[in-house]
Amino acid sequence: MTFQVGGVSGIPADAAAVVFNLTVTGPQSFGFIAAYASGTARPNSSNVNFVSGQTVANSVTVPVGADGKVTLFNRSSGSTQLIADVFGYYLPGKPTVPGAFVPVVPDRLLDTRTGASVGPYGTISFRVGGVDGIPAAVSGVIFNLTVTNPTSFGHITAYASGTPRPDSSNVNFSSGQTVPNSVTVPVGADGKVTLFNSSSGTAQFIADVAGYYIAGNSSVAGAFVPVAPVRFLDTRTKGPVGADGVVSFQVGGVKGIPSNAAAVTFNLTVTGPKSYGFIAAYASGTDRPGSSNVNFLAGQTVPNSVTVPIGSDGKITLFNRSSATTQLIADVSGYYLPGATTSSVAVWGSNMSGQLGNGNFTDSTSVTRVSGLTDVVMVAQGRASRYALLADGTVWAWGYNDRGQLGDGTIDYRNIPVKVAGLAGVSSIVADTDNAYALLADGTVRAWGDNYYGQLGNGTTGYSSTTGYNSATAYSSTPVRVAGLTGVASISATFLSAYALLADGTVRAWGYNYDGQLGNGTTIDKSVPVQVAGLTRVESISVYYQNAYALLTDGTVRAWGSNLNGQLGFGPSRGSSTPVQVAGITGVSSVTASGGVAYALLTDGTVRAWGTNRAGELGNGSASETSSFPVQVSGLTSVASVTSKYGTAYAVLADGTVRAWGSNANGQLGNGTTTNTRSPNRVTALTGVASVTTNGFSTYARLTDGSVRAWGYNGEGQLGNGATSSSSTPVRVPGLMNVARLAL
Repeated sequence: MTFQVGGVSGIPADAAAVVFNLTVTGPQSFGFIAAYASGTARPNSSNVNFVSGQTVANSVTVPVGADGKVTLFNRSSGSTQLIADVFGYYLPGKPTVPGAFVPVVPDRLLDTRTGASVGPYGTISFRVGGVDGIPAAVSGVIFNLTVTNPTSFGHITAYASGTPRPDSSNVNFSSGQTVPNSVTVPVGADGKVTLFNSSSGTAQFIADVAGYYIAGNSSVAGAFVPVAPVRFLDTRTKGPVGADGVVSFQVGGVKGIPSNAAAVTFNLTVTGPKSYGFIAAYASGTDRPGSSNVNFLAGQTVPNSVTVPIGSDGKITLFNRSSATTQLIADVSGYYLPGATTSSVAVWGSNMSGQLGNGNFTDSTSVTRVSGLTDVVMVAQGRASRYALLADGTVWAWGYNDRGQLGDGTIDYRNIPVKVAGLAGVSSIVADTDNAYALLADGTVRAWGDNYYGQLGNGTTGYSSTTGYNSATAYSSTPVRVAGLTGVASISATFLSAYALLADGTVRAWGYNYDGQLGNGTTIDKSVPVQVAGLTRVESISVYYQNAYALLTDGTVRAWGSNLNGQLGFGPSRGSSTPVQVAGITGVSSVTASGGVAYALLTDGTVRAWGTNRAGELGNGSASETSSFPVQVSGLTSVASVTSKYGTAYAVLADGTVRAWGSNANGQLGNGTTTNTRSPNRVTALTGVASVTTNGFSTYARLTDGSVRAWGYNGEGQLGNGATSSSSTPVRVPGLMNVARLAL
């Protein structure tokens, strides 16, 4: 069977190679499928192995024929159905730059069936560099790995020869199974790849190479950067993904992956499914595609390699198309560099400090553009200061600047962007109140702006009880290095305090500490980072004002700081200056903190809330003013994300609709009224929603088609519709298309 790739579905007619997921279904006999360039000799290799009646999938990377086609050969005595879902292609021409992919005619580099099998917990290495026309030095390789005749269950881990074995898997199998999977992995300095048999029995291995990546420092758009496989998701520690549910995991900006990476390759393993179905992987915030990545039956453990774009929020979404729950594991093995873009920043609303960045200080009730910014990766915002990270690793700022928070060496307000001084190699930025922070690619952090309580983290403060106010150290108008921080994976900031999550799963904090929000057992401000007590295995941090929350890899949550409204979630108390476990919740996939209340999204698609309930923030229908223990938000299932601010909360469902509850004085619930509600109501006429963001007064929805809807308060033109009248139902923000992110 030959199918057209070149010249269809947006793929160039002269594409050199293609990546697609190949699914075999309904085969009448056992056999395998071989994929190869149309018009070339059929290779001695396989891509998908199957038995009669099986539905099985595998990722395929293969050259495209001169006629723009790929051929699939059914090596079987019976007929079978084939499905091909394309995820990307490689440009034509002679690959020469580091990170470029070089497809090869599939060839067998390893077949242990001709010799001894690999023993229990044993390893075998095979040479890639310097054989079959592959250069001696390559950065990575793609090959199809087939396990056959295993005498026990287990999994195979592939990694660069001479490096530590990672905590990841590439192929999972049961006794007697024949299981293939595509593997993308770095190559060792000796030109070899090592395979580890994590099994109590023997197994045979077959490796068919599909191509390699040119060695060197990858720097051009589209180049691939292989990494030692790292586990980014494992729902077994939290709880399974629900039927027709979604789970998203962060890739960009964490664990060494740049915040603006274009796409990622990872091994996706399904285990413990309660029913048959499939998993679809796609960029967070985009339409769910009509394709599959892994097909499974009840009780199966099935892996597959996935190459997929990364969402503008740095996340990948996985959809469980099944009538029951399943566990998912994702092990990342590399990423693709982004290209230059024309991305800009569109703004509207209040402008008294020049925060619109358009060259004046006049409010705008319609969309305008920040002057002179292109190739923007992400934005951040303080009280009335704004920041943009560009793809070249520089940061630009505009707006309010009385404490040097623009970082350009002055305290002058700016109504057009200025370059933050001395910053390069920045991978992500955050800001809050009158401070900004930059995480560099080397894992260190820079800070600038206000320093009254030691927010700069460099050992100085603007005020001391012994010496009083010190104008020389009260702020810094240029970035300074936060002391003692290395190996930082992500940063967070809130009112006068900052936090760094390290790659080792521990957390550091510094700045204001009146309510114990630094988590080190004291209420004394700290001008250098201190370790948050007792925290390990932290996956993410959520902070708001006087509270902080840590989501652990086991799906539980720790909280510290003020407990005035029960927002620590472990019972009534005055607060805690060290982390305490939020009671009664496990299987948490994300935590959202908001003034006096917190929300936990569980892997089963339901939501728990705790803290203040004066405006119905808990969403459980209760008239009680607080709850110091988590309660279930009523009527919510299949929730994809939760956001909240100042007493109003929103849940985006997997079907693209939105539910809202809580405070509604400005119509911010979007249901046509200005009446508070204590249980979730559907936001009127909203479908196809990718994300929602709010400041508690005005709310915005980004749709998967790239347009934006807004509702709520509009006194300074915040709805962007040319008016200043508030709206209790969503209105379209005119002039906006291809929107990647929203920020308030």
